[in-house]
Amino acid sequence: MKIGNRIVMTLAGLLLAAAALLKFHEALTIYIPPWREHGIWESYEFFLFQIPVEFALGVWVLSGVFRKASWVAAVLAFFGFIIITFIKGVLDLESCGCFGRIHVNPWYTLILIDIPFFVLLLIFRPKGEKLLPPPWPHPFHALTAAVPAIGFMAIAAPVLVALRPEFKKPEQWTPVAKPVRPAPIPLPPKMETPQSENIPQNTQIAQTEEPDTKEPATPNNVVPETPEEPVKETPAVRSEVPQWPWLQYIDIADQLKSGIAVILMYHHDCPTCAQMVPLYDEYAKKMARQGETLMTIAFVAVPPYGQSGPVPEDTPCLKGRLSDKQKWAIMSPYVVALVDGGFVKDWPQGTAPQPETLLDEIFEHP
Repeated sequence: MKIGNRIVMTLAGLLLAAAALLKFHEALTIYIPPWREHGIWESYEFFLFQIPVEFALGVWVLSGVFRKASWVAAVLAFFGFIIITFIKGVLDLESCGCFGRIHVNPWYTLILIDIPFFVLLLIFRPKGEKLLPPPWPHPFHALTAAVPAIGFMAIAAPVLVALRPEFKKPEQWTPVAKPVRPAPIPLPPKMETPQSENIPQNTQIAQTEEPDTKEPATPNNVVPETPEEPVKETPAVRSEVPQWPWLQYIDIADQLKSGIAVILMYHHDCPTCAQMVPLYDEYAKKMARQGETLMTIAFVAVPPYGQSGPVPEDTPCLKGRLSDKQKWAIMSPYVVALVDGGFVKDWPQGTAPQPETLLDEIFEHP
């Protein structure tokens, strides 16, 4: 029983410490929004608290100092993980968020990690141990556990704040003048050709006399009326508009400066992007089959780039990249609509509208 308890607690401690370090790496590489933008449980402020506490708990469980007390803390921690992961699974979230940028389905984490560790900790509990001392552990043994745990708790949050990159956030851009939605161009009527079998063979078709095209004489004292010039219609899009500032950071900017362009910015490992990008791709293929060229859709990768991503190789949409010379405060997907390169509308970060509603929302923007 003691050997089993040591093995289980060692594995649990390593898992907790590794998860904390993966979250530490995540906080230094990608933008994590503050609690006012994304809620407290997935916020940057909560990361500053969670990371050092989780790492310290992992070191404590791994060390075996005050084994029964650390066992109680580990049992309570994994019980909390079960509740949180279960809620994320019910909400159909793509990742449990337990391992930083490594996305794991909440149901996999719940079934393969949280519940098994919770059950194993209950089975292999430390018997014959006191919850609190005495006896006290050997000073060297206590220091080897306390120094890294307390030290990491003390410096983790300040280091994260000090080393956090300066992220470039989307601004409150002023939309260009509301574009006028172009009316559909009517097709010319089809000319019906008379069928020869309906005309008798001995019947001659009479020629219609041409109408008299001579203009009537105009008296000398009458001035002919000048026809009014037709009223020019408002163009569908403007040819000269203020350019969207972020175009200078996109490698395919020249292809986005004319007409209506919808840009979907994505991360290669973004679960929501993996759902929405195929929908936009299929919609673009549908427009191409119908000969519709009113709107251009572009997929723009946000750094850090990945070897693979959600964008198909054969997509008819434009493919580009956002410059990696900046750190971007973007929660993907982030969708922006342009008209002749000018900003028209954007949608809340982390969401993407259904592609069928894009035009309606663009032309009805406030």
